[in-house]
Amino acid sequence: MFCCGSKHQKKQPVPHETLDLQPEARTLAVQDELEENKLKAPQKLLTEEVEQESTQGVKCPFIKCSKTPFQIYIQKLIQHQEPINFQQLPQKEIVIQLQDEASIRLDCKHIQEQSMQEDFPPEEEPAEGDDEEDDRELDEQEAQNAAIFRWAKENHDYAPEVKLDDIFSKAKNLKSIQSKEESRFSMAHSGGGKVCKNKRLVQTLRAIGKQLIKQIGKQILSGNLNLTTISFPIRAMIPKSALEKILLASCLFPLYINKATMTSDPIERIKLLICATLGNFYINCSFLKPLNPILGETISGSYSDGTKVYAEQISHHPPVSYFYAVGPENSYKFYGYYNYEASASINSLTLKNKGKRQIVFADGQLIEYNFAGEEYSGSFWGPMKVESKGKMTFTDSKNEITASVEFDSVRWKPSDYLSGEIKVKGKRVCKIYGSYLGYIEFGDQRYWDVNYIKPYPCHVDKPNVFMKSDASFRQDLRLLRRNQLVDAQAEKEQLEIIQRQDGRLRKN
Repeated sequence: MFCCGSKHQKKQPVPHETLDLQPEARTLAVQDELEENKLKAPQKLLTEEVEQESTQGVKCPFIKCSKTPFQIYIQKLIQHQEPINFQQLPQKEIVIQLQDEASIRLDCKHIQEQSMQEDFPPEEEPAEGDDEEDDRELDEQEAQNAAIFRWAKENHDYAPEVKLDDIFSKAKNLKSIQSKEESRFSMAHSGGGKVCKNKRLVQTLRAIGKQLIKQIGKQILSGNLNLTTISFPIRAMIPKSALEKILLASCLFPLYINKATMTSDPIERIKLLICATLGNFYINCSFLKPLNPILGETISGSYSDGTKVYAEQISHHPPVSYFYAVGPENSYKFYGYYNYEASASINSLTLKNKGKRQIVFADGQLIEYNFAGEEYSGSFWGPMKVESKGKMTFTDSKNEITASVEFDSVRWKPSDYLSGEIKVKGKRVCKIYGSYLGYIEFGDQRYWDVNYIKPYPCHVDKPNVFMKSDASFRQDLRLLRRNQLVDAQAEKEQLEIIQRQDGRLRKN
């Protein structure tokens, strides 16, 4: 079966919290801002202001919302409101247990030393192939004060905007890719996973991490375990909501899932779904940290084939994001939720997504599947990279079909290589092989190849004055986009306070 055209030239990538607040609080915030602006410029409607700021806000191809090394660890630490249960092992280590969400072991001696010293273990040079723009070394002061969003971008070669009929024509004519080369994404690490090649980004993230770990260490050693007083610096973030990551996860659906709606073969549909799911990893996982969704925050968007996607943050602790997508002319429905759990060490972070996903086709076929784990390494030394870990299972109970994909399971290959099989009534009918950073094959047929298949950009809907929970109305996001870092940080901390209050009200 599958190929949508000839091989295209790849472009070298340039490395680059519930807004459904209490109506009174949000209204007062808007009124205060308008009053303040009266002295500076003519008053504008809030929606006009947001639209003018969002020159790139109606598109999300440049946002890579994957969790950044060490930052999730810090945020899990500082945003947790419940009392922290800890156990101090005499003269050895402190274990901080954040209920069910994270467990962090901190060496007491190491904390004491690092809180007094300036240097962490020597860093290895980032991988070769950095663009000239990102090759400049930052001095320590510059790295500590850098605002990431002003220069960190990660561009990808997206499919060009085409007419609706052309999209369906490409899906209909999708055929097997006639290639046997070991395709690899340009940011693939030799040992496996996606590596960050942007030196300035690596330096800045590590400088911020050093500051925070020292601050946390000093508080722990002084006996003050109220880590909620520490807020992750907004200058290390980009003016986007992490909910956009959910929208972007469907970037291959216009091709593969539309193709799936054109066949009634349930096994073929599972193959296409696997490609649409694993083929977006190299785009959707990034080292650029967006703003965490606020409880009640919403976002919506669409693809050029008519697919609509919606997402909402429905829980603060645990952090849960729900999504719902509808294909063209209701040809399929895709829905589920994200529920992250994190554990961290001094130089790595492991994310477990306990969420679930389901897709239902118009004829009633239902496929359920889970999320893979994510592992970030190189927080302070070594190559900074992200890898997918664990096992994914796709299940069609009605037709008694199961497909399993296991990562880092191919001997003598990088960790991004995968293997698996498809079974019908317990009998294997097809082998799965490839890499989520290169290609995916079913038997001897190649269905996806990073060198041939282009993803589709998702268009984020423009802000609606009647939907104040829309991420575009976040004050910290808007201030960050204007480069007003001090005010943005203050607004972010205020939103976090309101979010915790709202979370407690929902529980009660």
